[in-house]
This record gives sequence, C-alpha cells and structure tokens, in this order.
Amino acid sequence: MRTTFGALTFIVGLGLGLIGGAALLAYAYQAAGLYPPDDATIKFIARERGWLREDV
Repeated sequence: MRTTFGALTFIVGLGLGLIGGAALLAYAYQAAGLYPPDDATIKFIARERGWLREDV
C-alpha cells in the first residue's frame, strides 16, 4: 500500500512538474520574443515590404 501510494504520488508530481516546466519555458520564450511569427504576421510584413501581391 505504501509503495503504491508513493508510486502514484511520484507519477502525479512528475506530470505536474512537466506541465509546469513547459508552461514556464513557454512564458520565458514569449517574454524574450523568441517565438517564430505566425502566418498572419509573415503575410503582414510581406505586404508592407511589397513582397506579396494579392492579384497573383
């Protein structure tokens, strides 16, 4: 019983740690501006620079 409870606690803690670590890493990447731009941002920049023509 004690070993089962310890294993279950370990698995729950491992899951929470992985989720928390991923969230913290994602926040750090976003705060540092390291996320790649999405498609809308790329299209906006291309239109502003004249690289994207809508009539094609």
